[in-house]
Amino acid sequence: MPTGIQSRFRNKNMRNLVHMKNPILLLLFSFTVLTLQAQRPSDSTRTPKDREAMRAKMDLLHTAFLTEGLELTSSEAKLFWPIWEQGKEAINSTQDSIQSIQKATKQEALLVLDSDQILQTYLELSMHKVELLNEELLDIAKIIGSQRAMRIPLLEREFRLQMVKAREQRMSTENRKAFGKMGQAQKK
Repeated sequence: MPTGIQSRFRNKNMRNLVHMKNPILLLLFSFTVLTLQAQRPSDSTRTPKDREAMRAKMDLLHTAFLTEGLELTSSEAKLFWPIWEQGKEAINSTQDSIQSIQKATKQEALLVLDSDQILQTYLELSMHKVELLNEELLDIAKIIGSQRAMRIPLLEREFRLQMVKAREQRMSTENRKAFGKMGQAQKK
């Protein structure tokens, strides 16, 4: 049987061992966290090649999501996707023009004549974008039927929401706090 001195000695050694383990565990945990953080590049360190790969992955996910959501057969898909891609290229081109106009309006030294012309161009491009969307939807309805074609806007919205949720899950807690509900920095 251990005597009082032996049990105190044993308890003291156990406490020292526990105190020694804490810094070791802390160092091990810190090393693990830093290693995991280092494996995923931040947005600022991603190369254009990384962004391009991410874009390709998102395009594949989007294609699969729409194909499944619209329940496209292989023959429908062969007709659907070329029309979809052609429409998206035209819409994206128009959207790029709209965004360049929006950037131009940030200049404070716009002349009244310039701003009138810019507004007119902006409205024309916006109307053209709506017309392109309508034409695309009508062309697609000829292939898959109007009932399934009407599901496209809902499926598009659902896909975007899923991508936003996935991005939020990847973001650190600190980044989530720094960004507001809509992904814009909160004003302090």
